Amino acid sequence: MGKSSLEDDMRYLLDRIEIQDVLARYAAGQDNHQDADRGVLIEWDQVFTSDAIVDFTQAGPGFGKFSYRDLAAVMRGEGNSPGLMNGAFQKWQHMLGLPLVSIDGDSATSRIDLLATHVGRTNANTPWHLFDACIFRDELVRTEHGWRIKYRRLEVNYVEVIETIQHKHTVQALIG
Repeated sequence: MGKSSLEDDMRYLLDRIEIQDVLARYAAGQDNHQDADRGVLIEWDQVFTSDAIVDFTQAGPGFGKFSYRDLAAVMRGEGNSPGLMNGAFQKWQHMLGLPLVSIDGDSATSRIDLLATHVGRTNANTPWHLFDACIFRDELVRTEHGWRIKYRRLEVNYVEVIETIQHKHTVQALIG
């Protein structure tokens, strides 16, 4: 491994911080726009290149490999039709782990863990929670607007659905 200059080290650190912000902006876009709010593209337009491809095939039926804008439409719906996400869930939270980032000039790759929790209601109006643990594998490029994701693949480790009990005394009964 060759010697690096202070300028190279600073460039790497600045690039890495910007990439981490781009990765976090994706999750913030999901979480800042709950329920019927379809404004996710406010953040996602700052996350992806205009020609970016997302491969969410492992997420199940209705998902696949398409543009990030198509992903937003599938998740959030269009017109009067709800999407898969806001049609099934009332609230959600996406938590990211620390990314592993490799930078090579104006391109980079990253791997970041995702733990997401979603709250919905069954047809009988009882609450349920969906938890999923996933990995995002990204290819990024430096653009005139900063780092952007050009390709994102979702890998699903597990999904767990739990019907919950809603009762004001449940927590008290559980802790004694």
